Amino acid sequence: MLEKLFNWPTPKNTKRLLIFGVILMIIVYPFMAYFFFASHYPVFFFESQLSFSGETIKSHLKTMNSEEINLYRIGQSFDYAYMVSYASLYFSLTLIISRKFNENSKMRNSCLLVAIFGPIAACCDAMENVFILLMLSDPQGFPNVWAITHSWFALVKFILIGILFTWIIIALIALLVRKKPKPE
Repeated sequence: MLEKLFNWPTPKNTKRLLIFGVILMIIVYPFMAYFFFASHYPVFFFESQLSFSGETIKSHLKTMNSEEINLYRIGQSFDYAYMVSYASLYFSLTLIISRKFNENSKMRNSCLLVAIFGPIAACCDAMENVFILLMLSDPQGFPNVWAITHSWFALVKFILIGILFTWIIIALIALLVRKKPKPE
C-alpha cells in the first residue's frame, strides 16, 4: 500500500495539499486559540490531555462556568478543522521530502511510512475530541474512563507528531548533507 505513495497524490496535487494545509491552519488556528483562551481553561493543554484522570478533568471543569464551558466546546469544534490542516500539511510535506530521495532508498521508504502518521495523529486527535465533547456534556458526572481514553488518544497523537517532526528534521539534514559538494 505504501508504494502507492511514490506517485499518489501527484507532485502537483501534493503541493496543492501542502498549500491547503498551511492556509487552513492560518485561518483556523486564531479562532480556535481565541475560544480556548476565552474559555479560561485552568491548565495548559498538555496537563489536561495527558492527565489520565477523570477527577483531574472534573476539577478543571469545575472552575469554569457554563459560558466558559461552551466557549471551550466551540474551541474543540474548531480543532476538527485544525486537525484537517495539520494532517494535510504533515502528510504532503513528508511526501515532498520523501520524493527527493532515491526511489528504493531506506530514507524514502521510511518516509512513506511516516507520511501516514500525520493523518493517523489527526484521527487520534478527533477521537480524543469526541471524549472531550462527551465530558463537556456532563462536566461533573462523566465516567472517569472517558478521561483515561481521551488521554490515551492524546498520547498516541503526541508520539506520532513527535516522530514526524524528528523524521522531517533528520530527512532535511540528510538532504542537505547529500547536496553538499564534496571537497576535492
